[in-house]
Amino acid sequence: MKFEKPKQKLTLKESMKELMKSKELKAMATMVFCYNVCVELTEVLWKSILRKQYPTKSLYMEYMANFSQTVGTVAFLLQLIAPGILNVFGWRGTAMIPPVTMGILAIGFFAAIIAGEDKIPLTQALLIGTVQNVANKVTKYSLFDPCKEMAYIPLGPDAKTKGKAAVDVLGARLGRSMGSASQQLLVFLVGGSSGSIVNCTPYIGACYITAIAMWSKAVGTLGKLFVTPEVKVDNTPKLESIGQAITIIKRIEDAKSEKRKNGNGKNQAKK
Repeated sequence: MKFEKPKQKLTLKESMKELMKSKELKAMATMVFCYNVCVELTEVLWKSILRKQYPTKSLYMEYMANFSQTVGTVAFLLQLIAPGILNVFGWRGTAMIPPVTMGILAIGFFAAIIAGEDKIPLTQALLIGTVQNVANKVTKYSLFDPCKEMAYIPLGPDAKTKGKAAVDVLGARLGRSMGSASQQLLVFLVGGSSGSIVNCTPYIGACYITAIAMWSKAVGTLGKLFVTPEVKVDNTPKLESIGQAITIIKRIEDAKSEKRKNGNGKNQAKK
């Protein structure tokens, strides 16, 4: 009976070495890193507003239960149509749906918070944030993860083993850590006397947009793996053959017309 060897876990240094070998692996790590940064930046801010709106534990847990049910339902429905989306938009178009959707909703969420409760009620800001966090999770399960796994297919066997482990180590773990550390730093610098993360919303928004831009660029890099190269057909020999055929046909027509002229001249001479 054969036992499978346990998968070797890469250290941070080994992960860096693996990623440096391929620009495609670096692009994948950037995608995963930016996704986790974006989730961390919006999720903590959203939950801080949620706790403010629902201060008791029972109300908070009830809201989160409804949130989880919504995520499950929407994710299931989106997974049913995900193959059709991939067929219509291709890999690159499908991979761009998560950052574009998350980015648009996040901008609305940040804008609602920056506007203040005088202009936009807290309940509306919370609703936008909830929709945005649903999009975070739904697009990951249905579109982001499948596209990421597909990106390994054109690569070599090492990229599918060591490369995947490196992407998971640096992308997921470092992304969450970076998102959390940046928030803590912003709270310390611009959180004010209350140390509220809400005061940091403009700066969090700037970090978020930067991460979305890096993510989109990485998708463009990986999208080249799924572009069918155009085969240029050299039609010069065919054109030359056609030209020669036209020349021969013209000569035959000239010979016929010359023969007709000569025949008409002889007939006139006989008359």
